[in-house]
Amino acid sequence: MYEKMRAKALQPNEITFVSVLSACAYAKLVDFSFKLFEAMSHEFGLVAKMEHYGCVVDLLGRAGLLQEAYNFIKKMPFDIWLVYLHALTLYEKMRAKGLQPNEITFVAVLSACAHAKLVDFSFKLFEAMSHEFGLVAKMEHYGCVVDLLGRAGLLQEAYDFIKKMPFEADATVLGALMGACRLHGAIELGNEVSQLLLESQLNHSGCYVQLSSIYAGAQRWDHAAALRKAMLDAGIHKVPAHSLI
Repeated sequence: MYEKMRAKALQPNEITFVSVLSACAYAKLVDFSFKLFEAMSHEFGLVAKMEHYGCVVDLLGRAGLLQEAYNFIKKMPFDIWLVYLHALTLYEKMRAKGLQPNEITFVAVLSACAHAKLVDFSFKLFEAMSHEFGLVAKMEHYGCVVDLLGRAGLLQEAYDFIKKMPFEADATVLGALMGACRLHGAIELGNEVSQLLLESQLNHSGCYVQLSSIYAGAQRWDHAAALRKAMLDAGIHKVPAHSLI
């Protein structure tokens, strides 16, 4: 369709290039995608937006060119966190047009808040789910808030939030807090969370590895070694990493 447009001398716009670059990503057409990306500005005088950069990053990721994708992101003319603010802007546009958000909408927006560390706004959205839109928050929504608090370094608040949940936290929610404890070196809280996580995933290596890393980061080598030995004694082995691509 794009080639037919060009043959008829029709002028492509920004939306045209989002569609074509997205198609290139799925078809893994790396060279053609970069020619299109360059043609946007050099041939048609268009300014590439976040969506266009996102398509190219998606393409490189699908093609397994991870270092190239990372280098491409570093050369972007704006900060990557603007992606998350863009998601919040779309939400505000939805509301301005009277469109009703659903559970999936709030997963996306709360996730954006987590990455942008917008604590106050996130809680306003979380409360609006039930009070304004009559939606029941699910595990995914609670997980987003826990992730947000963890990223913001509010670890105790995240733990208190988990304890107030109307259902028992699953391994995903606890794992998010566990990862935050590792990031911020919170040994005592990491111990508490690990006990809850071990109860739900007794034979999973992830919790042992995370807690061992917390000990190692705090240079408590004896604790880290003891935990690794406990894994071996229990017959638990670390799952080898692999690429989804």
